[in-house]
Amino acid sequence: MMNVAADGCTLDAEGALWFADFGGGRVVRVQNGRIVDEIQTSTGVFACALGGSDGRTLFLCTAPDFDPQVREVEHAAELLAVRVDVPPSGGHYVGGQRIRLKFRSPLCHV
Repeated sequence: MMNVAADGCTLDAEGALWFADFGGGRVVRVQNGRIVDEIQTSTGVFACALGGSDGRTLFLCTAPDFDPQVREVEHAAELLAVRVDVPPSGGHYVGGQRIRLKFRSPLCHV
C-alpha cells in the first residue's frame, strides 16, 4: 500500500505517473501500482510536469504551506527542476481518449 498525498501528476513515455506528494515533501514515480522512483524536497510539492528541450526535466512547484495566510507572509514558493531518465508520454489524454490541444495567444483554449 502506498502512502501518498497525491496532488498534481504527469504521465511519462513508459506509462508511469509522477505524483506530487505535498504531505511527504516529494514526488514519486508510480508504475504498475508501485513506487519505482522518488525525489525528496525540503518543502511540499503540489504540482509537477515533464518538459525542457528533450522532455527529461521534471519541474516541481513547491511551497511550505497551502494556508493562504502563511503564503501571504512567507512568499516562499519555488520552481525546482530535476533531470529524469524518461520523457513525457507525448500526448494529452482525458478519460482514456487522446485530445489535441490548440493554443491561442494571449489565452489558452482547449
